[in-house]
Amino acid sequence: MKVCIDPGHGGYDPGGIGNGLKEKDLTLDVCLKLKPLLEFNGISVILTRDGDYAPGHYENDQKGDLGARVNSAELGKADLFVGVHINAGGGTGVEVLVISTGGRAEIAANKVLPYLVQVGGWANRGVKTQNVMVLRETSMPAILTENGFIDTATDAAKLKEPNFRQALAIAHAKGICDYFGIIYKEAISTQPTPSVMYRVILDGKQTMALSSQESAITEVKKAVDSGQALGGVVQRTTDNINVFEYSANSNVSRTPIMGEETITIEQCRQFLLKNNSNAPDIIPFYKKNGEILGIRWGYAVAQMIRETGYLRYTGVVKADQNNFGGIGAVGNGVQGASFSSQEEGVLAHLEHLFAYATTQPLPAGVQKVDPRFDLVERGSCPNWEELNGRWAVPGNGYGQDVVRIYGEMAKETISDSEETSILRKISQIISNYFYGK
Repeated sequence: MKVCIDPGHGGYDPGGIGNGLKEKDLTLDVCLKLKPLLEFNGISVILTRDGDYAPGHYENDQKGDLGARVNSAELGKADLFVGVHINAGGGTGVEVLVISTGGRAEIAANKVLPYLVQVGGWANRGVKTQNVMVLRETSMPAILTENGFIDTATDAAKLKEPNFRQALAIAHAKGICDYFGIIYKEAISTQPTPSVMYRVILDGKQTMALSSQESAITEVKKAVDSGQALGGVVQRTTDNINVFEYSANSNVSRTPIMGEETITIEQCRQFLLKNNSNAPDIIPFYKKNGEILGIRWGYAVAQMIRETGYLRYTGVVKADQNNFGGIGAVGNGVQGASFSSQEEGVLAHLEHLFAYATTQPLPAGVQKVDPRFDLVERGSCPNWEELNGRWAVPGNGYGQDVVRIYGEMAKETISDSEETSILRKISQIISNYFYGK
């Protein structure tokens, strides 16, 4: 018998927030307490995450994150999938979700639910059907528990208590044992000895905590070597001692996303047209909107060139989408967002950069057109090099590549005759488009 236990949310995704609590922290604690209880009763356990990170280490990619949870259950050949969540929305009580009624999942849900109701003294909100990816895509029976409401003071007061979270873990364990026809055995101590964890801290910010020191060291090295961070440490939670430190070469520089631009429209145009003589003239939109947002817009042009292949669109995003930054194109053939005009697409691209680079609100009068603006961890990437693994996954050297393209554009020399030639070429493109000449 094998169960895949999935602590809801994690990493970039905090889940529900309320009363000073984050769902991702509560679900992880309950599941770490649940695992040894099930193992004591002879049930093997797969945890989709054992620290504060998104399974598969996806960043701002919910589809990839959820897919990694499903893959953990499938590859581990689990007999049952159990997602553990906390509800939000101002209600109270406990419920269990399934993809449909009449199957093994509903049986499991009805085994677990009474224990949860009893331990919390909560209202019984019942077993409900809901089209959730981890319930829909798993081949084994799958349930998802919603344990109280994080934004309701009475529920949150219980969830804050470690002893109550231990009781929640026991309630889950009893229901799961009932499902498998096992008589639940109480461990000698239901208060597990606190185990050591290892924090992965990159550029001064904790990104995850793992139970294995070796795994934590691997994550730090991977992040630094791929350019996602300039330095990192592994810190032991029991005494806050740094057991491992690792840094990139001291001469590695950072390139801010925000700031004044020195490159010219003409340099960007000339570079782009040299590589695609039929490229539409969207550079002025970058300058206009980039200056309003305070972004070094020339680097955004370089990123657009990288994302679109000099506006040739050789990937899944197509020209008529006006999606110059690949916003929402998260892999597996997903084409991402579409925008009504070229300027709107440019503005969305710049707004997405703004969201990553700063915690400031958009300037007054600027309409938010980026559909993923609020999904970004605001201010997490003030420099281009920090977009590695965030804007693009895995994204090794992504930011450095944008900086390299910018450097090539900045080398363009514009003379009066060259500028006239560029304008003539642009005029010819427009003429061909409208008059078919």
